[in-house]
Amino acid sequence: MGKQGSPRSPRPDVVNVKDYHTRSSECLPGSDPILGRRLSGGDNNWKTKVALLHDLKHEYGKLGSCKAVYVGKRHLWFRKHVKSIVFMFALMGSLFLLDSFMVSLFDSINLQNSSPSRTSSDLKGGRTAYANGEEPPVQMYGRLQNLAYSALAEKELKQEPSNFWEEPWKASLWKPCADRKESEKAGQPDKSNGYIMVSANGGLNQQRVAICNAVALASLLNATLVLPRFLYSNVWKDPSQFGDIYQEDYFVNVMKDEVNLVKDLPSHLKSLDIEAIGSLITDADIVKEAKPIDYLTKVLPLLLQNGVVHLLGFGNRLGFDPLPSRLQKLRCKCNFHALKFVPKIQEAGSLLIRRIRKYDTVQRMLDKQLVGEFLPGSPSKKHDSERGPSKYLALHLRFEVDMIAYSLCDFGGGEKEKRELQAYRESHFPLLMERLKHSKPISSSELRNLGRCPLTPEEAALVLAGLGFKRGTYIYLASSRIYGGESRMHSFTSLYPNLVTKETLLTPSELAPFRNFSSQLAALDFIACATADVFAMTDSGSQLSSLVSGFRTYYGGGHAPTLRPNKKRLAAILSENDTIGWNSFEDRVRKMIEEGQSVLIRGFGRSIYRQPRSPECMCKTQ
Repeated sequence: MGKQGSPRSPRPDVVNVKDYHTRSSECLPGSDPILGRRLSGGDNNWKTKVALLHDLKHEYGKLGSCKAVYVGKRHLWFRKHVKSIVFMFALMGSLFLLDSFMVSLFDSINLQNSSPSRTSSDLKGGRTAYANGEEPPVQMYGRLQNLAYSALAEKELKQEPSNFWEEPWKASLWKPCADRKESEKAGQPDKSNGYIMVSANGGLNQQRVAICNAVALASLLNATLVLPRFLYSNVWKDPSQFGDIYQEDYFVNVMKDEVNLVKDLPSHLKSLDIEAIGSLITDADIVKEAKPIDYLTKVLPLLLQNGVVHLLGFGNRLGFDPLPSRLQKLRCKCNFHALKFVPKIQEAGSLLIRRIRKYDTVQRMLDKQLVGEFLPGSPSKKHDSERGPSKYLALHLRFEVDMIAYSLCDFGGGEKEKRELQAYRESHFPLLMERLKHSKPISSSELRNLGRCPLTPEEAALVLAGLGFKRGTYIYLASSRIYGGESRMHSFTSLYPNLVTKETLLTPSELAPFRNFSSQLAALDFIACATADVFAMTDSGSQLSSLVSGFRTYYGGGHAPTLRPNKKRLAAILSENDTIGWNSFEDRVRKMIEEGQSVLIRGFGRSIYRQPRSPECMCKTQ
């Protein structure tokens, strides 16, 4: 990885969208090599269409002028030149019909064949672009796509900004204060009841939650917490441990006044067979969202008896309520203050931010908390021409094959899609298949109406268009492998071509240190999403979306909006695809998002990591 401020390495010109493994679409010839800005292909057709609309207005002007000249002439002159006047009207009528035909032709071409994300081979192949094994575009809402396309063209002419670049003003009244010093400090207990070991499962975000839950649990049981370890998963295939992702010494130093922390067990306990002495506690032994009493009755006796317990898995095993306020505060302090990414991740995250947008000299608290000393400053004049826009939107798009297969929903891909997803379920979800044999079938349309179907890329694009985000909006895509690849992303990129990912913003050599470490790659997505001007999610149940939105609430100062579609309400809107007008679609989508942006105090049982507006975590100013 290059040093801070060193000349940027040349960007690769081509990104393979067929696999779409968190990649954006391939850059066309003439595109910006860093951001993948489209300068040809679909955009040229777009500009041609707008130009033709202007020509149409111009022809109307000519027609009006001819009519004015005709009215002002004398009757004798009219009889003398009547043939010429008739010929002129016929000519203008022909031009009008030709112009209208050309507008319709280009509109049809744009809607059916033009894709800003298309690869260069697609452009050369024309109508036979999908003949060589590539899948044709999948579209479920063709009429709404057409309306969105026209609406975005109109917005380009009117230059109307979206209102969703800002949060409601009440959001700015809440300030971070989980690290505030208490007047009466409880401090650590004089004697520890023993050692708690935690081996957390899952990916980056599940492990982050487990770490902070372990801190709260250690305080509850008056125990010493051994720095948590991460289980190796055949799904994630990432051997990373705590010190590979977070700064160990910083973490211990921030939490030392509230919880005893050590990096390893003392030597006299290392030789113990934890399982043999009965101190191994798995997720099967503790219910999800367990209450403090569960740990006081089941875990504390073992801790006192053996001096050590090992929590294996520890996935979502500590509820949010009821819980003493001091423990909630510890959770907040851990998540928002103690967990800092290691310099390697901070530096790469800083490069991502720097390359996707221009930076002013003003530095935000969000950026400082995530990238530390690698905080980007004002851009140098030398590289200003390579900079992107001043704002960008980050989108966490969940449309992986395992997720959509498990949902049992239909996504418009026909029989081929149904066969693929059924085969995947039979191979990967045997318990689900067994349960389905003994349950009443439920149709895909019913599941969608209940809000149980993941949003497709097409649906995500329609939501953004309904919110008024312009076609030229720069969008950072955080996702895993998109099911369907190019055929699925076509509907999205035809409306929003300026799509970038960490793979298009960083060079192969800059990405090399993270290649085989999925959690470290996820940390880069975390940084890019948390520092975005707007963050949009397609699945509010995702841990990444939850933690990112909470981080933005805590450090955003009321200037870090998050967009959360309500899948049930959106399904009802989209079900009217054949009849709904665009103005009505816009109005209903905006109301849906605005209700999700309400500035509310955390409700009982809600995640304090996602909704930190609570007395234990944030302070409200008057």
